[in-house]
Amino acid sequence: MDIQTLALGVAVTIVAIGILGMVGFGIKNLVTGKHDLSKVLAYVVPALIFVIAYFSSGNFTDAGLWTMVISMGILAVLIVLSGIKSTFNL
Repeated sequence: MDIQTLALGVAVTIVAIGILGMVGFGIKNLVTGKHDLSKVLAYVVPALIFVIAYFSSGNFTDAGLWTMVISMGILAVLIVLSGIKSTFNL
């Protein structure tokens, strides 16, 4: 095993530990009431879009691009709805 493979393995392991820590503390904060579930779910939406796009295309690159396009479309719709809401004081 060369040093590059070892370094890559260590880096991936550290990133995985970090992600697991964030998920764990996020769940803890939800349970204790420090965060609202709807705000946390906003971070899950792109991941769900990516998973759906990956299973429909079978390619990581295509799934990433579709995730970006769909997320930008959702953002555009939400900006328009927010503008309509503020214009008509709904």
